[in-house]
Amino acid sequence: MTGPEPPGPGQTLFRFVRHWSRRWTATGEAAGSVRGRDVMAVEAVSTRAPAAASVRDVAEHLGLDHSGASRLVAEAVGRGLLADTAARGDRRQRRVVVTAAGEHLVEAAHRWQEEVFGRLTQDWHPEEVRHFHRLMARLIDGGS
Repeated sequence: MTGPEPPGPGQTLFRFVRHWSRRWTATGEAAGSVRGRDVMAVEAVSTRAPAAASVRDVAEHLGLDHSGASRLVAEAVGRGLLADTAARGDRRQRRVVVTAAGEHLVEAAHRWQEEVFGRLTQDWHPEEVRHFHRLMARLIDGGS
C-alpha cells in the first residue's frame, strides 16, 4: 500500500505563496496588514515616478479592480503616504505621488524584507541564495 502522492510543483508553489503571504507582515495582526497594503500602494505609485500615477495605474499594477485600488490609494493618502493632485487638463482625474513619509515606509519595508530573507536563508550557501533569487525573479517575470 502506498501513501498519498507528494504534492506536485504547482501545489508546492501555492502552498509557498499562502504560507508566506500570511506571515509577511511579521505580526499577522490588523495593523500589520494595513501597513502591508500601504506598502503595496506606495510601491505601485512609485513605479510611475517621477510622474504621478492614476488610480487606474495602481489597479493595473496590483491586479485590482478600480474601486479596490481607489480605496487603497485613499487610505494611503489619508495616512500621508501619498499626495493627491489634480491631473493636468482634467481636474476630475486623481493623480497621486509618493510623499517623503511614503518613501520612508517603503525603505523600511525593503530593509525588513531583506532581513527576513537573510534570516530564512542564513544557513544556505551564498550560491544557493543567488540561484533561488534568480529563479524567483524568473517566475515573476513570466518564466522567461
